[in-house]
Amino acid sequence: MMYKIIVFAGGLLLSSIVYADGKQLHDTACLQCHASLGGGDPYQLYRRTDKTVKSLAGLEKRVSYCVKAADVSWTDQQKRSVVDYLNSTFYHFK
Repeated sequence: MMYKIIVFAGGLLLSSIVYADGKQLHDTACLQCHASLGGGDPYQLYRRTDKTVKSLAGLEKRVSYCVKAADVSWTDQQKRSVVDYLNSTFYHFK
């Protein structure tokens, strides 16, 4: 029982770290461009009703595209962190 609690707590901690890392990466590399596309509101792209990203696979592709467009060098894990942050915050895909 104690092992399950430790594993669960460790998973929560790791999840929080990945979320924070994804948010920081996103905010550093993406907000300026998104603000210019969203009329000054960088988060408007995620809240609009006519979202072009309609699945988790689509979100992964969009993040990969934006990584190239923003000319950042993210590892696969960093891209995954950003996808996880965006999905848990804005998209909620399963």
